[in-house]
Amino acid sequence: MKLRVLGAIAIMGIVGQSCDGGGPKDGELLVNLVTPNSNDAAILLRVDGSGSKTIVGATAACAGCQIFAISSSETRLDAVVTGALASGPLLRISVSDVGSKGSYSLTITQVAGADHRLRGLVGYKVEFDR
Repeated sequence: MKLRVLGAIAIMGIVGQSCDGGGPKDGELLVNLVTPNSNDAAILLRVDGSGSKTIVGATAACAGCQIFAISSSETRLDAVVTGALASGPLLRISVSDVGSKGSYSLTITQVAGADHRLRGLVGYKVEFDR
């Protein structure tokens, strides 16, 4: 009897260790901007999640910046970030699975300078921090 109890306890311990909550973990992904200019004032970008990877929200990561965001679905967010934009941290995206960066995509839609004129997108890039 003792041997059965000890065996059951050992099996429960092994099962408990393998079920450590290793599934998706929500959190934030930092998005960095690469810009060829020094006087960008606004950027419009889209964030998409694939499959069950949802996007919960976004906050500005650059000093003095403001963000205006709207979700058209649980897996799509469009955001405008305004301020004195420069290469470096741009925004933080709250997602359902921070371990699956590859399941989220970033697309720059428009960029405007301090003169409010639209700019060509050559040389611009947004990417998740490594």
